[in-house]
Amino acid sequence: MALIVGILLLYQIIVQEKSIILFGLIGVLFFIICFSSIRISLILLIFSMLLSPEIGVARTVGREVTIRFDDILLFIMTIGWFARMAVFSDLGVILKNPLNKPIIAYSLLAISSTILGAMYGGVNPMVGFFFVFKIIEYFFLFTIVVNYVRKEEDIHQLLSSLLIVFGIICFYGLFMAITGGDVSTPFEGDQPERNTLGGFLVLMASVAAGVMLHTPSRTEKTLIASILPVFFIVLLFSISRSGWVSGITALIVLFICTKRKGVFFALILGFLIIFPFIIPEVVQERFNFTFFQSASYGSQIQIGPISLDTSTSARIFSYQIIFKHIMKHPFFGYGITGFAFVDGQFFRILIEMGIIGLASFLWLMCGVHGIIRKGMKIDFSPRLKGMAVGFYAGFWGLIIHAFSANTFIIVRIAEPFWCLAGLMVVSSHLYTANSNLLEESAEPSEEIANEITEGER
Repeated sequence: MALIVGILLLYQIIVQEKSIILFGLIGVLFFIICFSSIRISLILLIFSMLLSPEIGVARTVGREVTIRFDDILLFIMTIGWFARMAVFSDLGVILKNPLNKPIIAYSLLAISSTILGAMYGGVNPMVGFFFVFKIIEYFFLFTIVVNYVRKEEDIHQLLSSLLIVFGIICFYGLFMAITGGDVSTPFEGDQPERNTLGGFLVLMASVAAGVMLHTPSRTEKTLIASILPVFFIVLLFSISRSGWVSGITALIVLFICTKRKGVFFALILGFLIIFPFIIPEVVQERFNFTFFQSASYGSQIQIGPISLDTSTSARIFSYQIIFKHIMKHPFFGYGITGFAFVDGQFFRILIEMGIIGLASFLWLMCGVHGIIRKGMKIDFSPRLKGMAVGFYAGFWGLIIHAFSANTFIIVRIAEPFWCLAGLMVVSSHLYTANSNLLEESAEPSEEIANEITEGER
């Protein structure tokens, strides 16, 4: 798989007459950084998630095969991980955690369904396995975070890096909205991906809000409080309907989970009062277009007097087609990229990986939900408690987002998501281990206990 990625990347570099020497030097430098400090390389990767360009390699039915600069960094980091394990044998391989089994099951099913799809003749092997690798690379990121983050200080640094990137994207989006440009993430290519921006913003705004509500630092509270209104403006101007719905979902979950419901309710009530007077015209047009677009030759779904727009109707029609075709390959599906492009995570997994593949994905999501809920019950430091509560709200926001977008395979959403999942596992592990040590130290040894008993006699 790595060879395929390397060949595609080399081809693109040669075609565009890029400097191979420059790419090689960057790769060698990053490998040295990975080998010497995984923490620094993870910080660099976090900034590259949203602030690095993409490279189009080829195009297949309804989808473009692309690689990003952070794909290259993650690939090099994975090599550095294996190199460190070869040199430092005490590092171990994979820290035991609840997500290992569902990750392995989901990865193996993705590979198996794609092999079967190639045998059916519906999957181009090179394209199919390229997308499989894109899915599995997110799990590499999760594994690297889980295995190399060992101190709470490192968790805070990585969390801060994610929040800084969130702030940069918010102000970048604000600049694009003011100047009349397409409000999307940087380096999106010719077609802006509004759903990508919406999903990322909802996830990170939830985490930022959770941290703001719990952190003892007034400076951090003030900084996040100044960014969140910018986030709201950018989310509106992104005109991402899935982003809007997932944002509302995350807000409701955050309200349920926070202990400061009075202040939270007052802010929401105030916002609802003034919102009708400040709503941008582009948002009104998007809303009206969604539910009241004029009929277009029977290509729209009618629900009483409401006529859904062509985009929403096309999604629903594609879901109906999936339920018709899934019966041909019900258990393992058509393989990754073996069916026409589907804009909806759960439906795409169903048609590409079958019922068994969908079940494995739901198992994986339940596992993520479980580690977040476990973290929310642990007596974390205030900032990590805020991260857990915010991530929980963002998790449910992304679940809703995934009904109309391929949320968990969009690189700019999936990488921050799995990075946060890794930080949650590490945080729970650190605090659980420290709690056990405190309990053991609080109990007197057998020798001391005997002396105490004899003294009492």
